[in-house]
Amino acid sequence: MQILSQTEGGIRTVLYLALADRDTWVPGEEICRTQEIAPSFLPKITGPLLKRGILSAVRGVGGGFRLGRPPDTISMLEVIEALQGPLNFNECLIEPGSCERDKLCPVHPVWKQIKDGTERILAMWTFADLARHSNEQEPRLPEREEET
Repeated sequence: MQILSQTEGGIRTVLYLALADRDTWVPGEEICRTQEIAPSFLPKITGPLLKRGILSAVRGVGGGFRLGRPPDTISMLEVIEALQGPLNFNECLIEPGSCERDKLCPVHPVWKQIKDGTERILAMWTFADLARHSNEQEPRLPEREEET
């Protein structure tokens, strides 16, 4: 799996907005300047995030972007999937039967375990966690209650 540049820009944008005042609209120009995103590329990033309700936007003077929901309800997994689709490390994980060997292949369970583990970690990290850890040199895993 590789994070696309559009997805990387989306993660930076959502984190920047998570660190901003929730009641303030952040102009697109500011996002582009501070997050090093080409202005022509910003709509490709914000479009899918707006569609999923991750961001809100207002046009015109005094408008801009802000989070559509509280940052503790937005996971890294949700942003990644909004911008580049579901995580699939191999064709056999797209859907059952997408590979005729998925029931016979000894590697299939490995791909599934990698996918499930990666999704679990990305779902665990919210943008509230990232905002809290944004100034730490070595972020720690978010504290979660253990599942029983």
